[in-house]
Amino acid sequence: MPQLISKLQHNTYEKGEFSDEALRDLEETIQLIKTFPWDVERPSTDIQLTGPSVTIIDNDLNYLKLGLYFGGKFCVYYLDRDNHLYEYHAPDIDDASRLVGDFFNQQLDLAPFEKHFFNIGNQPHFITNYFEYRIQAWRMGLITSIVAFYLMMMTVFFFEIPSTGFIFLPIILFLGLGGLLLSMLYNVFKIRHQYLQISRGNNQFSFGQNEDNINTYNKTDIKEIVIFQGKNSGRSNMLESFEIVFNNGERLRLTGILIQRYDFLSKFPEKLGIPVIYERNNLFKNR
Repeated sequence: MPQLISKLQHNTYEKGEFSDEALRDLEETIQLIKTFPWDVERPSTDIQLTGPSVTIIDNDLNYLKLGLYFGGKFCVYYLDRDNHLYEYHAPDIDDASRLVGDFFNQQLDLAPFEKHFFNIGNQPHFITNYFEYRIQAWRMGLITSIVAFYLMMMTVFFFEIPSTGFIFLPIILFLGLGGLLLSMLYNVFKIRHQYLQISRGNNQFSFGQNEDNINTYNKTDIKEIVIFQGKNSGRSNMLESFEIVFNNGERLRLTGILIQRYDFLSKFPEKLGIPVIYERNNLFKNR
């Protein structure tokens, strides 16, 4: 009896987030579908490609995804390896399960399916995303270039100042701003190997200063999240920083270089009840 990979998606998961991924035969897969909490998750779910579902992958990398549809029905999506998307509305779970059987036996008839005309952005709804975040080299290079540019401009400005009694003012500014920029660059360089793995639907996440020293944490142990940026400050940027404060007093410091603010906050559903505190930006504040 053939075995195919199947995986689950619940209504709290984000696009590309799946769980319980394993090889299962047809009987095990049908049991997985029949025991899925469809009725529990249906009232709080929008009908879309990402949502409560069971996704199955065959050996040719074609996908069959069973999800929810309006009026108590089920939507069966078929995505072939060439990114063509098809959709069928099954009246009940038994009709949807019949199509799963056909998929296992490589006898799926696409005639009753409606083919989508536009096929852009389909795959991320089916392919597993592990939501790993690392500091990309281009971000390090961009910040280094900005700091180098400002230091060069400050140097040119300093040496073009006429020798007057006010020479001490530019000296103080030169040393102060130069020291601040170099300190910022040093702190960025210090965190260049940070690693974060976090998704919205999973309460466990991993963080480390490098990939050889990674610890696992639980969102339910978080006391508060501090965002070092004004609440109405507009778009996310690389100079923001965030702090996760745990009930035991432990703190984790992350920055917008590793993960953007809006993306970071989306990992913590409101149902967790974690307070988010906004403070004025204090980049790489030491504790």
